[in-house]
Amino acid sequence: MPKFQEVEFETDSDSTSIFVRDKEIGSGKNFTGTIERRGYQVLEVQTPGFEDDYVLITPEKRNPVFYPLVTLDFFLLPFGMKNRLIYNPVSLNYATLQIIPKQTLKHHRDSTERYLQVKKISIEIKDANKDIQFYSIRDNDSIEATMLNEINLRKSNEKEALEKEALNLQELPKKQRKLITLAQEVPKDTTTNPIFSEDTKFTEELFNELLETGYVDTVNKIFQDVNNTLILQTRIEKVDEFNIYDLTSSYRRLGVSMTWFSMNVYNEIIDSATVYAFSNPYTGGGYMGIYSGEEYAIMMGSAVKNAFTQLRNESAYIDKVKVQSDFSSKDPILALQKPKQWVTDLADASLATVIVKQQDGSHGSGFAITQDGYILTNYHVISGTYQGKAVPLQVILSDGQKVDAQVVRYNTARDIALLKIAQPFEKPFLLLSEKKYKPIMEVYALGAPKSIELGQSISAGLLSNDRNTNNNRLIQLNMSLNGGNSGGPVFDKTGQLHGVVQSKLIGKDTEGVAFAIPSYLISDYLKIQLK
Repeated sequence: MPKFQEVEFETDSDSTSIFVRDKEIGSGKNFTGTIERRGYQVLEVQTPGFEDDYVLITPEKRNPVFYPLVTLDFFLLPFGMKNRLIYNPVSLNYATLQIIPKQTLKHHRDSTERYLQVKKISIEIKDANKDIQFYSIRDNDSIEATMLNEINLRKSNEKEALEKEALNLQELPKKQRKLITLAQEVPKDTTTNPIFSEDTKFTEELFNELLETGYVDTVNKIFQDVNNTLILQTRIEKVDEFNIYDLTSSYRRLGVSMTWFSMNVYNEIIDSATVYAFSNPYTGGGYMGIYSGEEYAIMMGSAVKNAFTQLRNESAYIDKVKVQSDFSSKDPILALQKPKQWVTDLADASLATVIVKQQDGSHGSGFAITQDGYILTNYHVISGTYQGKAVPLQVILSDGQKVDAQVVRYNTARDIALLKIAQPFEKPFLLLSEKKYKPIMEVYALGAPKSIELGQSISAGLLSNDRNTNNNRLIQLNMSLNGGNSGGPVFDKTGQLHGVVQSKLIGKDTEGVAFAIPSYLISDYLKIQLK
């Protein structure tokens, strides 16, 4: 019987191309292509500006040549070769006209949506025997509903579900049953199961998808709009593998349960949503019923993409992806007592500067602005696992004394926070609401770069200029700073406060470029008044 068949295709666009097993079989609104008769086939449909679609085509009718040849099966019976022709996919024809469904227009970011970053997509299976399941299901017109029903049946009565599967498999030829049995015996531990071998690809694939649709900021390389950037992290927690069969062939699909976390730029979790999504049909074939890591990666990658499409309809995503335009604090005015004496030289500055430490050992710097223990630092120095949930903090004074600190208020959009400790300061920094610095003036910074052991380290440099971009005003510094300097003061030789260290540029051939929050804006950012 002929191994190939000509099929007519009807699409919606002259730009549409159709591929089978990575080979283009034709393009345009109407064309005729040649397909190999091999049972289930997946058509990859590509049209510029639209989401790629994956259409499963199924053999429907017997080839007319089949009927005179089927009698040969009877002559093969004495040799134990039962029904070789009946179960051969070459004996079946596809429908001669394949009408391709309309594709979904690719969604591009618009000005009302935040930028997106993908932090990590990982496979985190806690109990492989429970959270990786294999199902064998007879194909039908409502296959996804059947897949969900089988999952629920196995949860409620595993013994009945497995008996039902075994009974259904008896109608298959011996060779096909053997392949399914081999596939069910794939080891479930994370070191040998091919499901786990390609998990790092999914982060890159989703990043490329976001890049193509405008969700990645490719314009602002240095001053990215951090207040309008949402970070996504995904944990794949359960995998259901489905072998879907008829009498002549089979295909695979995965059902994947994923928890998506939306996070701010401080890596704090804002919200989460669990999504269950199916992969596209896959007819790669495998070897003896066992699929390779690369083949699982194709299926898993499509499940991740389909899950992200579902996520876009979840409130955890919709509410958080909207662009933020109001960065003002909603707190009432907080009146603080203006210090009677304040920092006037470098020695005073050292005594007013502190280390802010979290329980996990991470640290930054801070400094007093009142004599009764109010301290400024960056929000990212005190940020925790969940946005809005305070973490235990300790402040280490210049003499090494450790005291507990409470968060009074913060402004995440401006990366600034106000703390309070029960410890007086003789001379804090004076926080003014007017700009006192000028470009190219000499300034100093105090903090604990890299290690707590380096507390009260001083750096000298130049104040380069103001940088106003993406809803934030910053001071650019020409100064050597490190991570632990975050939250520390920037001041001149008279002790006049000019800014709060926030960040630095890191990279090859980049050194001595840092940024600070202008101190004259902080009273407005935190709604505080010194009286």
